[in-house]
Amino acid sequence: MVITILMICYTLLSFGIGWFAFSHRQRPFLVFHPEESSVLSHVLIIFGVILMLIGILAAIATIMNNTIFISVILLAGVVAIMAFQLMLLHWFPKG
Repeated sequence: MVITILMICYTLLSFGIGWFAFSHRQRPFLVFHPEESSVLSHVLIIFGVILMLIGILAAIATIMNNTIFISVILLAGVVAIMAFQLMLLHWFPKG
């Protein structure tokens, strides 16, 4: 039961972060300005879609309650978020 509740939270977070990134592809967010860099805008589109797909797959894994599938989705989400953060470092303001 606890894993189901935590997976629901993970699903909402993953989909929410993906939607936030995708919806801010043409307007400033945090300290980044994708409207000034088309490459950053493409990064937001790609990772936004990936994170939303992971959110959908996490919802399916939660419904199926398959431990292996849940583990794979959690690992994919961690790798995707880490890659997204490392990519955003390129556009982080330098001072």
